[in-house]
Amino acid sequence: MIRLLLLVAALIAGIVAGPMLAGNQGYVLISAANQTLEMSLTTLILLIIVLFGVFFLLETLLKWLLSLSSTTRGWFSGRKARKARAQTSLGLLRVIEGDWKQAEKLVVKSAKHSDSPVLNYLAAAEAAQGMGNASQRDEYLKLAADTDGQSLAVALTRAKLQYQQQQYEQAIATLQGIKQDHSRNPVLLGLLKDSYLKLEDWKPLLAILPQLEKAGVVTAEESAELAIKAECGIMQHLAKQHGSEGLMGHWNSLGRKTKQQPALIACFVKLMSEHNADSEAYTVLRDAIKKSNDESLIALVPQLKLADSHPAIVKLQDLLRYDSSNPSTHSALGQLLMREGKFDEAKAHFEKAIALRPDVSDYSYLVEVLDQLKDPKGAAEASRQALTLALPARS
Repeated sequence: MIRLLLLVAALIAGIVAGPMLAGNQGYVLISAANQTLEMSLTTLILLIIVLFGVFFLLETLLKWLLSLSSTTRGWFSGRKARKARAQTSLGLLRVIEGDWKQAEKLVVKSAKHSDSPVLNYLAAAEAAQGMGNASQRDEYLKLAADTDGQSLAVALTRAKLQYQQQQYEQAIATLQGIKQDHSRNPVLLGLLKDSYLKLEDWKPLLAILPQLEKAGVVTAEESAELAIKAECGIMQHLAKQHGSEGLMGHWNSLGRKTKQQPALIACFVKLMSEHNADSEAYTVLRDAIKKSNDESLIALVPQLKLADSHPAIVKLQDLLRYDSSNPSTHSALGQLLMREGKFDEAKAHFEKAIALRPDVSDYSYLVEVLDQLKDPKGAAEASRQALTLALPARS
């Protein structure tokens, strides 16, 4: 703009001063390399003004051409970006639909001009895994990491795909690598939980239960169930490696509150019985049912292989004095009395258990007792009632 004003001013000055200098134009001589050029001062001034104007026009034309080139490049670039967005969207839809081959083609092709190429490579990784190509999956994950090395989404996607491919150790390693910086992330914690469960890696699972509950990954009830599952899993491993002695030592090391949980007591008793330590198992079981008439624990008493059932019979009879309406106690006592050959007493307890809570197992025990008592009619009736109970109700 300033140059244009200067040019206009020069032209105006020439127009005004030209006539004034017409009678006194002066003389200019230019000599260079044996060449001379002669002109009046007025002509030189006008020539300079004209050259200045030409340069100005050339500059303006050049700027316009460059601007046009930039606009053209921007238009083509915008067109590629729009096309990439459309292909990416379609590719993500194909991932959801499970059309892995088409999905991979679309998201990889559009990655270069995508607004977020990380998403393209992550989608491509999922598509590659869907086609069973783990090496190509890892290559796409590497490209995603190279694009954004700090992305939490990249690490979580890697771990998720490894978990889906049953690569649980690798998934845990991936998650542990980012856990310090994202210890409260619910997706990370959920994947860790699931991986530990698949590997039956119980101790680390126990360690993260408070975090799982705090992050809302599991409820308090689910956390308690997982804790029991993990504690029982630890006992199973110990029993397999060190037998009943190692299992007993571990049980004694547990806290009082932990050892009061019926589900854990039941797990311990069953494992001890599997390793021929029924007497020690009964000692723990007896102390437990003293404090709680838990039906699941009472039902374990007749399952133990005891050299002498008399103490157990006495204990169950004591329980009935305090709670005569517990069907599990009647059933357990009936089973022990049946083993002792006391069929009349056993029959009474089975009938009481059935009256309180009809159960197919108790009916089968009652049939066996009635057969021993030479009561075929009663046995047939009990069998009929058991069959009626076992069959689904007709609408």
